[in-house]
Amino acid sequence: MGEFELLITLAAIGVLLSVVLVPYLFISHLGLKARFKKLERLVEQLQANRPAPEGLPQPAVEMPVQAEVARPDPTPSEEVQPAPHVFDPGLFDGLAVWLRENWVLAIAAASLALAGLFMVQYGVENGLLTPFWRVMGALGFGAALIAGGEFIRRRAGDEDADGDATGATRFLPSTLSGAGIIVLYVGVFSARALYGLIEPVTTLLGLAGVSVVALVLGWFYGPVLAAVGIFGATLAPFMTGSSSDSSWMVHYYLAMVAIVALGIDTIKRWAWVSILGLAVTLGGMAVLYAARGADLHFLAGVLITTFAAFAIPERGITPRQSGASMLEMLRSRGKILPAFPTRLTFGATLAAGFAALWVQADAGSADTVWLAILALALLLVATTIWTREAPALYDHALIPGMAFLAVIALEGIYYGALFRGFHATVLPVDGGPTSGPPATVWVLAAIGAAGSCLMFARMQWAVGARPAAASFWAFAAAVFAPATVLMLEFLWTPASLLGQYPWALAAIAMAALMVLFAARTALGDEGAPLRTGLLSVAALTLITLAFFLVLTKSALTVALAVTVLGTVLLDRRHALPPLSLFVQIAVAIITFRLVIWPGLDWAAHWDYAEQAYSTAYLEVAFSFLGPLALLGVAWWISRGRRLKTALVLESACWTILGVFLAITLLRAAPREASDSHWVMGLMSTIWVALTLNQLYRMRGGNRFMTLLRALVAGAYGLAALGTLAVLLTFSNPLRAYDEIIAGPPLFDSLALAFLPLAAVFAVAAWKITHFGRRLRIAFTLAASLCVAAYTGMEIRRLWRGRDLTVPGFTDAELYSYTLAMLIAAVALLMFAFAKRSVPLRKVAMAGVALTVAKVFLVDMSGLSGLIRVFSFMGLGLSLVALTWLNRKMTAQWDRKPPSES
Repeated sequence: MGEFELLITLAAIGVLLSVVLVPYLFISHLGLKARFKKLERLVEQLQANRPAPEGLPQPAVEMPVQAEVARPDPTPSEEVQPAPHVFDPGLFDGLAVWLRENWVLAIAAASLALAGLFMVQYGVENGLLTPFWRVMGALGFGAALIAGGEFIRRRAGDEDADGDATGATRFLPSTLSGAGIIVLYVGVFSARALYGLIEPVTTLLGLAGVSVVALVLGWFYGPVLAAVGIFGATLAPFMTGSSSDSSWMVHYYLAMVAIVALGIDTIKRWAWVSILGLAVTLGGMAVLYAARGADLHFLAGVLITTFAAFAIPERGITPRQSGASMLEMLRSRGKILPAFPTRLTFGATLAAGFAALWVQADAGSADTVWLAILALALLLVATTIWTREAPALYDHALIPGMAFLAVIALEGIYYGALFRGFHATVLPVDGGPTSGPPATVWVLAAIGAAGSCLMFARMQWAVGARPAAASFWAFAAAVFAPATVLMLEFLWTPASLLGQYPWALAAIAMAALMVLFAARTALGDEGAPLRTGLLSVAALTLITLAFFLVLTKSALTVALAVTVLGTVLLDRRHALPPLSLFVQIAVAIITFRLVIWPGLDWAAHWDYAEQAYSTAYLEVAFSFLGPLALLGVAWWISRGRRLKTALVLESACWTILGVFLAITLLRAAPREASDSHWVMGLMSTIWVALTLNQLYRMRGGNRFMTLLRALVAGAYGLAALGTLAVLLTFSNPLRAYDEIIAGPPLFDSLALAFLPLAAVFAVAAWKITHFGRRLRIAFTLAASLCVAAYTGMEIRRLWRGRDLTVPGFTDAELYSYTLAMLIAAVALLMFAFAKRSVPLRKVAMAGVALTVAKVFLVDMSGLSGLIRVFSFMGLGLSLVALTWLNRKMTAQWDRKPPSES
């Protein structure tokens, strides 16, 4: 028999002993222990009830009346599993104390493990032994260490927890057996990695046998063996070294080490052993992948470790973790903590998701990216279907789902290998036809649809048992497939290769799937409206995407408005709260399209070659008035039911109306007058009116409505400030030489520029009362300034002509200003008397004082001749009359106005 056959035979015998004999001995030992305890209790009972010897007088004892006591049950009670401990501040302190007291044992374990390693390497360096005997020497040395540790444990115990450990032998069995396990791992691994004595399958079987031995020993020994074995077994392949052809096996080897750690902890319930096992083995896989690659085996090892973390702590094939979830911990801000197994699986799932993203980021070919996607798909299936009986793990599906979407996004943003392969131009061969684009996008979209189907099935299972989880799965099903399609559309632009209509049909097919889900959900329990609404929003989103792909700019905007109206009607009939969110988002998109993109530039674009607007006015009117009418109807329907939705619709209607009026004004004005004073004045009127309308409607609203109206009013106000700034600077008739007044006096372009604006401010001062008196005064001053600007410019136009930029003033012009100021002061004084308003009376008298100052400071030097005489004469007579009038008003001030008597 050759060396190879002998090694195979020995390995088979070892595996048989590990798999059959050791578990049998372990189970039989537990049975004997229970029977021994039962015999001890029985002997104690017999000794207590033994009768006294004959011949001795027995004193008469009056037995007190006692309550009946239940007879002891000879059946041993079922042992309660200890609760797992988790990391706390004292754990690391205890480790430091142990190392300080037992550092010699730690060095001894490392030395013994290195002895087995150097035994193999010494034979390599000096050639004293054949490869077969080198491996057998290492295996024999490891077996001897384990036998020695077991001998000491049976004689003196391992630690204080055993009850019979002595000070001299404390932790010695764990030290020897832990080093022996490391040496066994090194021996089996070296047989393949260094010498190639055995095949990969045989190597894995040998490592599995060693893992079974380590697992069983871990059940009997203390934590020292677990710590030594996990650390040593993880470091063994890195210290042994291996060829690049065998390095891929290390990933599966480390997965076995992690399984051993989890298996030990499922009995001992230490918790830190599981965390240590996962941390060092997953970290080892990451280091090995960074150094040697092997993406397939890296992902396989990580997935095996992750799935073991799901199943082994619960001692079953199906995970059954219960209690709080990680999402519930986040919602409670840490007040509710999930159980340790839940946190363990979350960490393992997170590591698997990052591993897939790492492989995708380092991928040099499309096949490698597909491996990452396949790993995420398997993880998604596991977290949706396999964890059905584990209510605490329902939120773990977020990790593979978000990682899958991240892969699509990263491929599109950074032009990954999969993205490049899809967009690569396939050249014809020998003049033949070009091949069609790859099915990459179709496969990704199908994965998205399949994921939503799995999540919908999980939602159906959760209905009734866990309503919160059912709503979560409804949200996940409504987001996953549409998000996949939307990311592909906006980051991959598949329509450029597949065509607009085929890709739009794919979106419609996905929308039909969402409609099917919504229809099935609508037949559910009380929580069905929320879940149905979420799925309906997903369907409407995909339908909107199909509109976006096939319709023109104006038709798309109208189609979106039709969708909004239909959604509002659907919500009114079935009361689906999530539809309100869709309406608000859709309205924002409509407003964005009409204002920004394509927006104003599309509606008012001038074609200099054709000397005409690029878009016909009828098409522009259809794009604005169609959505305005549809959104207006939707707003009317939503009033009194969905306040937030109605508010958003109302704000959108006013915005669209203002933009449409502005565009109509620009297109109606001559091209050369598009930025003239009267156009800017009317533009300012539109935006000021919209701003003041929002301020007026802020009365009586809740906090959200007030905030939203304030934001909208701020946007309108910025637009109004911009047009007013242009009116007062670049388009000011007093400064700009090209601003010629058009139209007859009093009814000319000055009236268009200032009087509508003054009227808007006057109405605001009259109606907007809920912000206090100061704002009303500000509006009044703004209206007065507009009227004063119109009056002053109109007087100058009457005396100087249509061009107001001519230098200087004429005597008649200055006298007209004085007369206008006196008339305004008198009129304001009469109005103050009619309203019995002391502030208005003071303002009127201030106007009189201003007129006097103007006459003495300006007219005295600027006028000449009879004009100056009549100016001062008129001022004097007017002041006399005003004095008489003011005294009469003072005498009758306390009387009520005629309208109030």
